[in-house]
Amino acid sequence: MKKLVLLLTGVVLMMVLVACSSPEADEVLEYHNAMADTINPKLDQIPTMYNEITSAATDEEAIEIFDKKLIPLIGEIKEFYDSQSVEYNVTKEYHNLNVELVNAMNDVVLKEKEYFEAFLDPNATEEDILALEAEMDELNAIAEEKDAAVTERWEALVEEYAFEEIEE
Repeated sequence: MKKLVLLLTGVVLMMVLVACSSPEADEVLEYHNAMADTINPKLDQIPTMYNEITSAATDEEAIEIFDKKLIPLIGEIKEFYDSQSVEYNVTKEYHNLNVELVNAMNDVVLKEKEYFEAFLDPNATEEDILALEAEMDELNAIAEEKDAAVTERWEALVEEYAFEEIEE
């Protein structure tokens, strides 16, 4: 009889634990984990690429790093988000915030390249360069806001669904 009570208690406990998870929670967690596995390694490459740009032997080499490494990397990140198919509103909202962030990152990188090219262009005026710098600062601020929104939303989801974050 003790074994039967223990078995029933175990079954009930498992049912309660399974009932705590919702399809929405499962989807947003799977989405986040897939994103972390795919996107984080790409994001980790970006500082190295900027170091390559600043230490390039020639200006042409620096532009080539933008064109052949950094811009395509951001494109790969965008492609990942474009390939995602989500069902639940909570995941759609989180996904849209991430799409806005990568679009803002793309805008920054393209403006940085434009600024760099203008800086090298002997026909560019100081006014042109300062205007591009102001635009670049504005785009950086937007990207920082988007990044903060993504982080804030993820923290809210962690709390709402009682996710446990595991540092690797």
